[in-house]
Amino acid sequence: MSVSGRWDGCAVLARESEESLRGTAARADGWLLIEHRGPWGLEPLGPDGPLGRTGVELVRRCAASGVRPQLVRDPHRTREHSDVRKAFLVHSGRSGPWIEQYTFDSVDQLLELNVESASTSTAPGHGTPVELPLYLVCTHGKKDPCCAVFGRPVALSLNRHRGRVWESTHLGGDRFAAGMVALPEGSYYGNLTPTNAQAVVDRHDCGQLTMEHYRGRCSDPPAVQIAEHAVRTRYGITGIDDVRPTAVTSSGVGQDVVVSTASGLVHVHVAPAPEAARRTTCRSLTSTVPDHGIVTFSDSAFDAAPTY
Repeated sequence: MSVSGRWDGCAVLARESEESLRGTAARADGWLLIEHRGPWGLEPLGPDGPLGRTGVELVRRCAASGVRPQLVRDPHRTREHSDVRKAFLVHSGRSGPWIEQYTFDSVDQLLELNVESASTSTAPGHGTPVELPLYLVCTHGKKDPCCAVFGRPVALSLNRHRGRVWESTHLGGDRFAAGMVALPEGSYYGNLTPTNAQAVVDRHDCGQLTMEHYRGRCSDPPAVQIAEHAVRTRYGITGIDDVRPTAVTSSGVGQDVVVSTASGLVHVHVAPAPEAARRTTCRSLTSTVPDHGIVTFSDSAFDAAPTY
């Protein structure tokens, strides 16, 4: 908080500078979500976290298979007298994303989960299939104050989706708080507020992305996210699965990405476009150089396009 009483955290600075959101989704092939109703601490899955050594082992297994572990909790949580909690395995690949729900009443039971399966398109079939999207809103204030300042009000505002909206530990991209991920496919959103978040969720439930808040899809590397975002923006395509990157190759300075749409293939070149170095989290001690890429189109299916 500044001396004027105005909150001036990293998310405020990013919004004031109008930093682009594209290409900023954290990478993950799958997810392990573990309900924990109490405080998370700075390192929730570390040896001193609420899951102790079990958390450390789960992190090790997740890291080996490209799965992102998160602690989650109900934004409208009340005092629970039951030890039974939920866990979810989620696959976010473009081929066959899925969610399965499990219950556990002791932390050790989490080690029985087939965590590695979340990196594949085949669900293990031992849990309950979840058909509707889940939404994770980062509220991890111990990681970055902006996530609590902006995330908590957004999570509370989404009260029409009880059981599908969860507060979450760090999701990446603190400066885009409030940040949210839609599962199973792993669409990242940023710069959400209690005023606009409901419309974003409603559109997503109907299979449509809200581009002014869309950051990218977790299954794709940054250059592919940038290319997908640029194609969607240029042609006004918002259907979640209506744009599909099909190939990416290195080409000189940058990468060439082939993107499939209903109207044909679009060939996109993504070149580096580093911005001025700056602090990108409230707690960072060093500067980071954001790079949202510069994009050119070179395809025969569409008219020639300018550089973005």
